[in-house]
Amino acid sequence: MKVATVRQFRDRATTLLKQPEPILVTRRGRIVGFFLPAGGESVPLEAKRELFFALTDAIRSLMKRRRLSEESVVADFEKARAARRRR
Repeated sequence: MKVATVRQFRDRATTLLKQPEPILVTRRGRIVGFFLPAGGESVPLEAKRELFFALTDAIRSLMKRRRLSEESVVADFEKARAARRRR
């Protein structure tokens, strides 16, 4: 297993991510994450499903905290899209 600081991981991510061995990422000597290389070609459906549910739950709670409606988010998105087209 390789050990890399956050800065080393950031600066050499392309090289590190190509290696077949796990990487332990540290910040000030404390573990902040692991990178485990995946052996398969694609992300398993169950992992995609879990990620989808985690993201939608996070978005839902953020919208609730900020008291946003779905309509206001969509309207804001459309406004940003229109502004981007005008450039």
